Amino acid sequence: MSLPRGFVPPTHVVSGERFSGPVMTILLIGIFPFFAQTFYYLHEFPLPYLLSKAWPVLCVPLTLYALINMRLPAKNMFLFFFAYAIGFTPLNSILRLGNGLSDAFITTVKVWPLTYYFALSALLVWLSPHVGRLRTVIIGLGYATFVVMILLWLVLPTSSYVNDPALGKLLMQDIERGYRIYMPMFFGSLLLFYLTRSFMQQPRWLPVLFILIGFIALLSIYKQRTAIGGMFLVCVNAAVLSLAPQRRLLVIGLFLAVVPLGIGYLVVHNADGLVESLGGSLTVRQTSLALATNFLGDDPWRWLFGVGATTRFGSVTLADIFGNSQFFIADLGWIGIIFEYGLLGALLLAGLYGWGLYCVLSLTRGSKDPLALAMSDYIIYMLVTSTVYSLVFTPGELGVVMALAVYFTRARAGRGHVAPSAHRVRFAINRQPKGH
Repeated sequence: MSLPRGFVPPTHVVSGERFSGPVMTILLIGIFPFFAQTFYYLHEFPLPYLLSKAWPVLCVPLTLYALINMRLPAKNMFLFFFAYAIGFTPLNSILRLGNGLSDAFITTVKVWPLTYYFALSALLVWLSPHVGRLRTVIIGLGYATFVVMILLWLVLPTSSYVNDPALGKLLMQDIERGYRIYMPMFFGSLLLFYLTRSFMQQPRWLPVLFILIGFIALLSIYKQRTAIGGMFLVCVNAAVLSLAPQRRLLVIGLFLAVVPLGIGYLVVHNADGLVESLGGSLTVRQTSLALATNFLGDDPWRWLFGVGATTRFGSVTLADIFGNSQFFIADLGWIGIIFEYGLLGALLLAGLYGWGLYCVLSLTRGSKDPLALAMSDYIIYMLVTSTVYSLVFTPGELGVVMALAVYFTRARAGRGHVAPSAHRVRFAINRQPKGH
């Protein structure tokens, strides 16, 4: 079939992206660290720190747009938790802890980043970045995380490290772990999961090399035991789930037979050394745990609804109530959640993360994209480490992962990008009608 005489092929590639390629790339690199709460606790960097704190407020228009115009998976679950955590818990803290009204409301700031699920979803639809560009930026930020961490380790003198979190939270020093860099690891963790998924799909030596370098850097520089252990377990889980069914059963059987025995041996023969290696961090957690459980006491209403929280700058602080400046609710994992939100709030939060995992797994079912699969791995990682790290410490990570999973799914259906739309946008998990 011949082409019409007047046919002229287009001189450029038609793209659904709102801005040119370089501008889009720079924009994505600039905004993603704030959605991922990279600078949220790094007060030694005042400008990005303050911008990160203000980010949920700056994103309110995007959040409202998504709530009104986009039918996103798990929207109602998010709204239920917001109603409880932002509506009920502050009032409860006024009654239980003696908070002022403004102080009680400020304690809800930690859960505001959950709104990033809606804000980032709306922003991605408006920007309509090509999924290839989005993937490149996310993976690039992962590599940059490790490169920057290693460079800081090699270049900065020991005098740059501090032993007081009030002075800085990036470059740390303590007796048990020595000098370490508490690097924000959202993109770094996602990179390790992505490399694991990539290797299992197409076995090559380069991903394995990067994974080994990554874990060596984590063990030598990062030194966060729970986080590193969680990353390792999730990488192993991703590798096992990628195996053929028969091999998967064999590996799981060997794991169940050998690992418990190995752990038991280490605990029995090295119990004293283990406790000594944990040192001050274990002592602080034990003290905080005892104070929290004693405060909840035998009052069933405190256990059911929690007692709320205080701020460091309020008229009432937990340090004043307990007479101990080393009480850190964020170090108590689920006990800390129960202390603040109660068993009911903990159940809502667990349901939110569990439903988020289900939605991401549903959205990525049948996908061969290792980055899309790594997103569900990251939610598993958050759940695995939640025994120590509170799920409301950096909750924006859940919102980012879910927003990316939704966008990747829509982009896959739209052959690479979601075109900007001025009308109502609906994102939902596809379900087959009954009877089909």
